[in-house]
Amino acid sequence: MSPYKSFLFQGHVLDENGNKMSKSKGNVIEASELLEKYPVDLVRFYFMWKSSPIEPLNFSTKELMSRPYQVISTLYHLHTFYRQNSEYDKFDINETTIEWAKKNNLLTPPDIWLLSKLQRMVQKTTDANNECKFHESGKAIEDFLINSLSQIYIPITKSELWDEDDSQKNRRSTIYAILAKTLKTIDILIHPFSPFTTQYLYSTIFGEKENILLETWPKQDTSLIDEKIEESFDLLKDVVSVAAASRMKGKLKRRWPLNEAIICLEKGQKNILESLSELVKSQMNIQNYKIFEIESSEGIEQYLELKQNGLPVVPKIELERSAIGPKAKQDMGKLLKMFSETDPETIITELNSNGSFTFQIDQNSIVLDKEDFIVDFDVDEKYQFAKRQNLVVMISLERDNEMMAKGLIKDLARRLQTLRKERGYNPTDILSKASILELDSESLDLIKGKTDEIAFLVRVKQVDFEESCKEYKDDDIDGMKIRISVE
Repeated sequence: MSPYKSFLFQGHVLDENGNKMSKSKGNVIEASELLEKYPVDLVRFYFMWKSSPIEPLNFSTKELMSRPYQVISTLYHLHTFYRQNSEYDKFDINETTIEWAKKNNLLTPPDIWLLSKLQRMVQKTTDANNECKFHESGKAIEDFLINSLSQIYIPITKSELWDEDDSQKNRRSTIYAILAKTLKTIDILIHPFSPFTTQYLYSTIFGEKENILLETWPKQDTSLIDEKIEESFDLLKDVVSVAAASRMKGKLKRRWPLNEAIICLEKGQKNILESLSELVKSQMNIQNYKIFEIESSEGIEQYLELKQNGLPVVPKIELERSAIGPKAKQDMGKLLKMFSETDPETIITELNSNGSFTFQIDQNSIVLDKEDFIVDFDVDEKYQFAKRQNLVVMISLERDNEMMAKGLIKDLARRLQTLRKERGYNPTDILSKASILELDSESLDLIKGKTDEIAFLVRVKQVDFEESCKEYKDDDIDGMKIRISVE
């Protein structure tokens, strides 16, 4: 009878190109040198995150410093963010709990979604560890930490934490309670991978027990799982992702506010997305949006459905060369010329009505079926778009002065926030001033009456456009050279 329940068989560690490590090849990485250059917890997490049972591991320090480093670094900075803000608000972790927030109806959809995703992650991590699939456990933690907590929940709730109105104290405390629960849970789950980092974070931020190992392993709380909220947020993430691709095609930064977006979804998804209406606007950074439900995911059917809904689409049509060769034969050149001179709308209308289109070349009639054409769509010049099957997002390229001012304010705030970090200020510090020099006259006219908005985003008492600080940093915004300072 076997004395053990299961065993783990690990593959060989190879170099980054998949070659066996050997001194003769000069590709051996000495452990002592590796640990002198890189933190031990980072190396440990990388091995666990990367190592699939039985499979060999291609070891790469470049990969080590990419996603694994981002996970450990993000975990540290989120603890710092939580500590600085919660201490500023004198938050008491023992008095204000998630149960208290639920009882007082203080949980918002983003809170419910994050807690639900946390329960999924706890179960997935636990199951993966029990099956010795430690790489799946590591990737589950990575996905939740980066894609849910850091990139979605924190940006959504950050403005609420910075709202110092006493009437919002309970709301801020709710967010702190959620962050405390979430970060402490992650600390325990990732502790087997990165024990030194997690023990430090646990003892300095929470410190309820002498050692994190004395904590109970987290268990999934099914009462916190909300499938409807998860479905709506998953759809929101997809829409935001496709919208970002639209912006990239249109060369529009994500922090530039836009006036309008048109969102096309599958049947039955409109109400799901509209349940997060304000988040749709904030996450896409748009003023208004319209939603249409469509059934078709490609081809002539999708184009016609979009057109029937009155959307700003224009047809794109090509010939399927491999299919039309036997039909065109010696008339291929003439067919291509005639096709290029024919209105795409005429072809599409005929294909939709009869299923084919006939080109009359001299005495020869060449009949082409739907399958002989590749039909797609583009949008008119006032829009840009991206799509993923039935999900289509079109964004308006028209921006008035108000939109341009909001975009410029976000650009400036981002640079001033970076400068705050470089100069060692805490996020909760309210500084005396921010100073912005050498803006061109058009830019200055756009934002001069909006200094309060910049002050709120940068956490300073005032903003000026005169040389009033001791030390300035050179920066630029889309080629416009500026000088900025905070103090």
